[in-house]
Amino acid sequence: MEPFRICMKNASCVRSSVLSDGLLQDALLAQGLSTDEATEMATHWLPALTKKEFVLIEFLPSVELDKRAKLNVAPMPALIHRVFMLFRSTDTEHSCNLPLVRFPTLVLPREAKKPVIVEWGGMECF
Repeated sequence: MEPFRICMKNASCVRSSVLSDGLLQDALLAQGLSTDEATEMATHWLPALTKKEFVLIEFLPSVELDKRAKLNVAPMPALIHRVFMLFRSTDTEHSCNLPLVRFPTLVLPREAKKPVIVEWGGMECF
């Protein structure tokens, strides 16, 4: 299987300093994570994302992630939501036309009594 690579047409290049100012949190909320989930993911990944002046980020579409990293669960929950971020820290700004926070924001129907699986993760691509 081919390794994960950032697709420049689907990536955003941002100054790493603005990620700490709430941009990463906003991007994760736009991916459909709850406030708590977005906070956990941002807290986990910010140290790796802010190593250099800029960072390239691509959120992998669920369909692509499902092809490459199947998740088998039994019994099947009412909802499976996966957020996976590819990134590369760099000292050079790259031309990327996509904003990190894209609208409309994904809103997931989460009913309190139905089982839900939320998976978030990332990978640094060199």
